[in-house]
Amino acid sequence: MTLGDMNWGGLVALTLRNPRAAAAQLINWQLPRGVIWMALVLVSCMNAILAGLSELLFPSPVPLPSILMNPLMLFALLAGGLLVTVHVLHWAGRVVGGQGALEDIAIVLTWLQALRAVGQAAVVVLALVSPALAGMFAMAVMFVGLWIMANFIAQALSFASAWKAFGLMVVLMIGFIFGIMILLAVT
Repeated sequence: MTLGDMNWGGLVALTLRNPRAAAAQLINWQLPRGVIWMALVLVSCMNAILAGLSELLFPSPVPLPSILMNPLMLFALLAGGLLVTVHVLHWAGRVVGGQGALEDIAIVLTWLQALRAVGQAAVVVLALVSPALAGMFAMAVMFVGLWIMANFIAQALSFASAWKAFGLMVVLMIGFIFGIMILLAVT
């Protein structure tokens, strides 16, 4: 199987229709670890470029921290955040009885980030035509992305339902916020 042989449009459609089946297909590819991590880096690079382009074309009314204005730092934050997310989901999923390899979570989250990059590109194009429409589309992408992510995690960790994966995501997000609050209080 080569990249040229892939039916990427069919995989996108399957992801939107039946995310668990799409996740199972991605996992069944059994890609080598190096390929998965390289794809994660590439997707992070694409997301950083699109985020930078969005900020350049449509500056935020609130000044962003200077670290987010540096494309290389933004890439490092995105790639590092995705890498940490993969490991934390794998570890936390195992704690609550999940099965599956680290690479399973990495491939499904990498694919999700690739789809989010496509969504971000669509938002940039829509914003040129209608900022209001772009905002509504961005919200839709966010909510659909959460639904897809819950299903992807459920499949990668062999959970019976996406609700268990969604609960895991919520608990981890609360833990992350709590950790940041402690970090900010200490510094």
